[in-house]
Amino acid sequence: MEFEAKLKLLRQIPYFGSLPEAELRALTTRLRERHYRAGDVSFRKGDHSEGLCIVLTGRVRTVITSAERREQVLKVFGPGRTFGDIPVFDDEPQPAEAIAVSESSIAFLAQVDLLNLLRRHPDLAIDVIRLFASRLRAYKQMVEDLSLRTVVARVARLLVDRAHGTRTLIEESASSSPEYTQDEIAAMVGSVREVVQRALKTLEHVGLIRMTRGRIQVVDVEALDVGQGPSRTRS
Repeated sequence: MEFEAKLKLLRQIPYFGSLPEAELRALTTRLRERHYRAGDVSFRKGDHSEGLCIVLTGRVRTVITSAERREQVLKVFGPGRTFGDIPVFDDEPQPAEAIAVSESSIAFLAQVDLLNLLRRHPDLAIDVIRLFASRLRAYKQMVEDLSLRTVVARVARLLVDRAHGTRTLIEESASSSPEYTQDEIAAMVGSVREVVQRALKTLEHVGLIRMTRGRIQVVDVEALDVGQGPSRTRS
């Protein structure tokens, strides 16, 4: 990514949004950039942190995996989003695995550079706390959905959030026609492909979505949002 494009992206991130221009430019030169193909692992659960991770291009998901190799997606991050934040602050190992969803470029800011930055600019820490609070709220929502909602309702919420650009599970630009495989949706809503397939057919049958060639088009966002979908299909 070109230097000016990288600067523009960094200004959108809570860690750097209020930095003076000269300091932001100097910080950008210290970033280490790596490129990943779809499916490449950026870090594994238990790895030592290399610093704050910033998605420059592409998409990255963080996941936990069961002994049976079943994945649960914790978050999906698009360009201009940070991940791997927690170990930077608590000095503990990575709590999950990070995998490139598509061809991606990721920048790393060393822990010492980030902490020194926040010490020099304590006002930035308020923005970072807000970011952590929003993610904590999102994880609370995930626990509630997995515990109390049917798979149809979980799929409906995922699609509504994507259409509105709500950063509950996926932190990237809004889309009313996301392109996901059924396996990807299953990992995001805590189910399996067969159940997700039935849930999507249910939503399509009642006219809330339309499926074509791997892409899901939300036909009626308001109706999907109000009811969060029918409640006949369970995990």
